[in-house]
Amino acid sequence: MKFRHVFSHWTYETFPPGRLLRRRYNSFKKLMELEEECLKSISHIEDIGFGQTVTDWAYVEKQAANLGINIRTMLEHLQDMNPVRFMDIMDYYNKINFYVRMAVTVPDPEISKPFTFTLDDAIDYEFKAGACAADLARLKKSGVPVLDGMVIGSDVYNYFIEANNLRISIDEILEAAVSTNISELNQISRTIIDRFMQGKMPESIANEIEIAALETSRGSGSLTLTASSTPEGSLYALPESWCTIGPVPVQNIIEAWKKAVTCKFSAESIKARIESGYADRESPSSVIIQPVKDLHDSGMLETLHKSSDLPPKDREHGCSAVFSNNSTTPYLISRREQQRILSKPDKAQLSAHSAKSIASMGRKAEDLFKTPQKCHWVTDRRNRVMITSVRSYPFKGEKETVRIKQALSYIASLNISPRNTEMFLPEKSRSMYDLVRFANEKGIEEMFSLVSKKGLGIDGAKQLKARQPISVTVLNLADGLFSTAAGKMDISPDDIKSAPMWALWFGLGADRSGWDGDKSIEGYAILSRTYMNITLKSEKDLTEVDAVCDPDPKTNHIHFRFKGGKGTPAQRIERIRFIKTTLESQGFSTTHQGDMIEGVLRKGMEPEIQKLLATTGHLIAYIATHHPVVAENEDADQIAAKFISGLG
Repeated sequence: MKFRHVFSHWTYETFPPGRLLRRRYNSFKKLMELEEECLKSISHIEDIGFGQTVTDWAYVEKQAANLGINIRTMLEHLQDMNPVRFMDIMDYYNKINFYVRMAVTVPDPEISKPFTFTLDDAIDYEFKAGACAADLARLKKSGVPVLDGMVIGSDVYNYFIEANNLRISIDEILEAAVSTNISELNQISRTIIDRFMQGKMPESIANEIEIAALETSRGSGSLTLTASSTPEGSLYALPESWCTIGPVPVQNIIEAWKKAVTCKFSAESIKARIESGYADRESPSSVIIQPVKDLHDSGMLETLHKSSDLPPKDREHGCSAVFSNNSTTPYLISRREQQRILSKPDKAQLSAHSAKSIASMGRKAEDLFKTPQKCHWVTDRRNRVMITSVRSYPFKGEKETVRIKQALSYIASLNISPRNTEMFLPEKSRSMYDLVRFANEKGIEEMFSLVSKKGLGIDGAKQLKARQPISVTVLNLADGLFSTAAGKMDISPDDIKSAPMWALWFGLGADRSGWDGDKSIEGYAILSRTYMNITLKSEKDLTEVDAVCDPDPKTNHIHFRFKGGKGTPAQRIERIRFIKTTLESQGFSTTHQGDMIEGVLRKGMEPEIQKLLATTGHLIAYIATHHPVVAENEDADQIAAKFISGLG
């Protein structure tokens, strides 16, 4: 259901022909339609920033770009309404849009040599090597036996992406990732992997990788590839973005590399990356290549393993688990100072001595990196143990909320107020939301100013004033005011004839504590006998109500919209919950995201519509006079229940 029905009531034909420029009316209509789209985009980005919705960053970039386009068009329509007054508005828009693009755009990574290097050099090229390779090199340097190898750095991945023009196409696919539902991400994963596997490795890079593969294989002819994805500047590899492929013939190294790095595009890996707050283009893959040795056994170690069945003395420290690829159950080894085996497989190719050695190596890695580790290991025919990979867990996402908070400051923060004329200027705008509110305020102001000119035939706009600090500019379209209002510039509630406006005022204008100059309400209302469209501003809150209250119930409706701007994210989320609970208790259906909520009630008999409009008025006044609506340690549903019980 479209929010505003005002343009079905307030048409060009309402005014005497030739006295209102159709261009201005059409510009205003388009401006208000675009405002709806902009408010929805802003609230959706807020929803992401509040942690209520999780999407890929490519979706945020796309939303911000579309928002910028819509706001620019909105401001162009404002300029059409009064070119002289708003001639410099685009200068402020361009400045804010630049900051938004800077905040949301993830730059393409720089690409430089070396593309391949030894495992020992991974410490010097840490951000090219990725966390797994750099940590394995540090473990080797500390004296722990490690299977040597070489690293195909992340710049190979970035080079491959650029050479095959995959950057934009991958982002376009990821724009559809509007949740972390695995079934939805599976389709995205398959599409990206299929596109990636069609790419061709540039010949110069392919030659370098093949030489590195030959040197690493040491005559064995086969390799193991371990791929992982590490965000730029991070000390930790992303979870779920790790995989090992082997044995791989040396001559197949390029295709094997492509297959290995696509582990970063698995549905589980995409989910983990999104939840960690990183964009795809800032989390490249790197690969460790190692020779396939004459193995006796291989497997994985968890230095801190969760087990509910431990002896009492081990419950405090926990246990380590050594898994073998040749056994179905692991060795569980005490983490106390004196190593002891707590349980072992019934049939084990791995000896107890080797299991203890592996656990001991894992504890050294844990001490070195100050966090639990997952390590892969191998034993050769002489029963010597070597670590082949090491990963820290749990993952620590250093960048989770920084970027979205910065983006929100340029997109959704509200810095202007219509009650403060010094602040309500285009040069005071600091965000996209500021520009939307400015265009809304000035667009309505222009139309009301235009129709208030002498001789337009509808008695101009009037000021509704009451004892409460509420001031509403009223435009009477058709029989919305009593004849007592004729000739007046200032009117009182007693002059209101409009059925929906009178019902709303019954709640909005009721005596209540809390009214003062800092909690006043200003707005605009367009009225007829049975129709009302009203826009109200209180501090940083925007409330709109569109309603028909007619003896014929077929066209009757109430459409309520609230968009806030004041309070902490937690306060704003709880306020939306309070409004949602209240509206739904009265029979409204609601939708909400970020700091915006809409409530719709369709049809209904005239007395029912009047009663619900009065309730809506009470709700608007309550929000204006109570900040925060829900205080810390209060429950929104309980506050709503108390408010509802007081409605009578």
